[in-house]
Amino acid sequence: MVKIIDNYFVIPLTDKKEEKTMKEIDFSAFFKEYYPPVRAFCIARFSIDGYDADDYASQAFADLWESWDNFKNSPPQSIFSWLCMRAKSLFIDEYRKRKRAPDEVEYNEELHGIPDIDGAAEDESYQAYLSEIRSKLGERENEIFAAMVEQSLGIDKTAEILGMTRAGTLTAWYRLRTKLGEILKNIF
Repeated sequence: MVKIIDNYFVIPLTDKKEEKTMKEIDFSAFFKEYYPPVRAFCIARFSIDGYDADDYASQAFADLWESWDNFKNSPPQSIFSWLCMRAKSLFIDEYRKRKRAPDEVEYNEELHGIPDIDGAAEDESYQAYLSEIRSKLGERENEIFAAMVEQSLGIDKTAEILGMTRAGTLTAWYRLRTKLGEILKNIF
């Protein structure tokens, strides 16, 4: 049995009387019970949205399926731990791949909805958009915007610089992203 607290923290619970090996549990039943906590682990540990968490959790379960016979004598809790570590490894591999070779995306005005401009006009227009966006943000929101968007700092570094907790920074960043979405809809 697995318990999720606040949709983030996963606490595996076992009852020695009910502990079974994987020989007694089929994969689909295991998936139904353990997929939500593995997904919640990905969201909490990697500070990612639900769609990315689904990708990492699904890939971890796909890897488990490929080696299902190797886990037949293992208790579910050890497999749950393996799934979380596998999801973590997948996330780190993806992070390193993106860091080494950032995606080069060709600009498409129809897709992005923002006119493509270059040179001095780009700097001037960018500064105008940036000023308009920042004028609609509060003081703390501007600090978070500067750290996360302009300086490309992560959640942990932003929290440290602003003297906030990690959870508080995540919440503030989520709210700011929502507000930025509304501001950008009105601008463009």
